[in-house]
Amino acid sequence: MNYRKDAQWCQWDTKEMESNLANRKRKELIKFYVTLDELEAITKKMKQTGITNRSGFLRKVAIDSYVIHIDYSYLKEHTRQIRMIGININQIAHHMNATGKLYQSDLKAIQEMLEEIWRLQRSILSSLR
Repeated sequence: MNYRKDAQWCQWDTKEMESNLANRKRKELIKFYVTLDELEAITKKMKQTGITNRSGFLRKVAIDSYVIHIDYSYLKEHTRQIRMIGININQIAHHMNATGKLYQSDLKAIQEMLEEIWRLQRSILSSLR
């Protein structure tokens, strides 16, 4: 569908424009640009709701809809901690490859790091509830 319309120029009398504006309930103009795909999506949603006036539809959506903002900032710290654990495990693996030996302390350190990863995962999941 092509939503682009030919420009139509109207010459209004200045007094008529002022009179029309004075009689308006809504006097503030909001103007924004959308892509053709966005316009098609807006038009599709308008048809789904049965609202035929674009201004009325956009006003209703802007005023009555919900905006959901999810704060993922706590995940940054969890991600940093898991990355550090991965670095520690990699250092142990590098040491094992270099020496050909695996020490009990290395195994214990890996096990502790894996337990910390699971603790972080449980913490993330519980914060999402």
